[in-house]
Amino acid sequence: MKKENKKQTPEQEPVVSDATEQDTTEVKAEDECVDRENMSDADYIAALEVKLGKALAEVESVTNLARRVQADFDNYRKRNNSLAEEMKQLGQSAVIEKMLSVLDNCDFARKYIADESALTGFNMMEAQILGALTGFGLAEIEAEGKDFDAKTMTAVERVKDADNAGKVVEILLKGYTLKGKLLRPASVKIAYAE
Repeated sequence: MKKENKKQTPEQEPVVSDATEQDTTEVKAEDECVDRENMSDADYIAALEVKLGKALAEVESVTNLARRVQADFDNYRKRNNSLAEEMKQLGQSAVIEKMLSVLDNCDFARKYIADESALTGFNMMEAQILGALTGFGLAEIEAEGKDFDAKTMTAVERVKDADNAGKVVEILLKGYTLKGKLLRPASVKIAYAE
C-alpha cells in the first residue's frame, strides 16, 4: 500500500494560535536568521516577508543617504569652484590695478618725450602692456565728449561751457572696467552752463 503524501499547502494550514510559536518566529526574523526546518510554510513565508521588508527599508535608507551625500558633495564642489574663481579674479584685479599706475605714468611721460623714434618705441611698449591687460578683460571707459555718468566717472573739475554743459571736456585720469565691473572710475573735467 502506497503512503499518500499529505503535505498541506500554505492556504490549507491551520492558523497557529499559540503565542510562543509566533514570538519565536518574530525573534528569528529579527535576528536575520530564518530556520526553515522548524517552521511551517506560512511562518517561513511570513519571516521572509519581514526580512525582505527590512532589507527594502534599509536599501531605501542607504539610497536616500547616498543621494544626500552626493548632493552635499555637488554643493561643496560648486562652492569651491565659485570661491576659487573669485580668488583668481581678486588676484588678477589686484595685479591689474598696480599696472594701471604704470599706464598712467606712460601717459604723463609721453608729454616729455621729444624724439619721434623714442616716442614710437614708447607707444609700442605701452600698447603691448595695454594689450596684455585687455586679454584679462580690462577695458577703458570711454568718457571724453560723453555725458557725465556718476557710475563710471568722478568729476574733479568744472569748466564754464554752455555749449557742452553736462559733458566731459577732458579726461584727467583714465577709468577702467574689468570684465564689465568698474575697476577704477575716470577722473574727468566737466562743462557747466550758468
